[in-house]
Parts: sequence; C-alpha cells; structure tokens
Amino acid sequence: MGQDASTPPAPADAAGGTRQAILRAARKRFTHGAFAEVGLRDIAQDSGFSAALIVKYFGSKEKLFAEAVSFEAEATALLDCDIDHLGEHLVRTLLDLHDRASSDPFLRAVMAAFRPNGAHFSGTFQQHFAEPLAARLTGADVPLRTAMICAQLAGLGAVRLAVKLPGVTTLSPEAIVATFGPPLQNLITPPA
Repeated sequence: MGQDASTPPAPADAAGGTRQAILRAARKRFTHGAFAEVGLRDIAQDSGFSAALIVKYFGSKEKLFAEAVSFEAEATALLDCDIDHLGEHLVRTLLDLHDRASSDPFLRAVMAAFRPNGAHFSGTFQQHFAEPLAARLTGADVPLRTAMICAQLAGLGAVRLAVKLPGVTTLSPEAIVATFGPPLQNLITPPA
C-alpha cells in the first residue's frame, strides 16, 4: 500500500504527512492550470505519491479539487481567537502555516486570482476568511478595514516567503508578531 515502486518517495513531512503533501501539490497544479488540464498523475508526480493513494485519501479528483481550493481549515485556525487579541493571533498563526504546513492562504488567493480556477479560490477565500472576519468587526469602515487586514497579511507572506526581504526574514517569529500584530489589532479594534 502507499507508493508505486516507480514513484520516488516523498520527502519526510512530519508536520503535514501524506495528505498535506498531496494537497500542496494539488494546490500548485490547480492554481496554475484549469481543472480539466490537471490530472491525478500530475499531482501524483509532484507529490511523490501514487494516483491510487490520492484516490484513497480524497475519493476523486473533484473532491481533491474542492479541498485544495478551500480555505476553511486555515481560516478557522486564523480566526480562532477573541477579538481583543486577534491581531497577534493572525500573525502567529500565519507564521505557523508558513513554517509547519508550507502554506499561505493569502498568497494562494492572490496568485490564484488570475489563473483559470481563480474564481473558485477567490470565492472560498471570501467565504471562509474575509466575510467571517468582517462579521466580527464593529464600528466604521468595516469593508475597508477587512481589506487592509487581508492586504497586510498578504504582504507579510509576500515579503517573508516570495521576495524574502531580509528586514522580515531575519526576524524571529516573536519579533514578527510584535511588529505586525499591533497595527493589525488597531484595524481590528480601532483606538477610541
């Protein structure tokens, strides 16, 4: 059971396991190609696991696609905090997603927006993160504040993971939380 003899073993992934490795490969493929263009064999090749194992874990290409474009689990983790401490929690959880799961839902949403399946990614991002965040905010300019929070988190991921600017990459996770958390909290609960 598991991998084909012809498929090289996937790298060890203590944090995410087989399922996460398959999801990462599927997200990359579905972000860059239309649903009809992406095959299970492509995802199998990228993940290092057999197509049969992918079907065992996800049931079908359609179910894998639905899970790959979903932001539900990440959004739940990101928003799982009381409103008075949400700024630091958002940063800490995003850093954990970067380091533990090699994932950034904000970057994925931005990168996928211009791809063939972009509407699916954008829709699930809105549904699972932006709308629930906006529903928790009170006061004036909730749509603008929600957009600014998303922009700051997307920017953090971009400079840390994509552009790798030393101003951020040389900071410890605690320093990043201390630097980015308070401005986010000011958008979440603006000072009176």
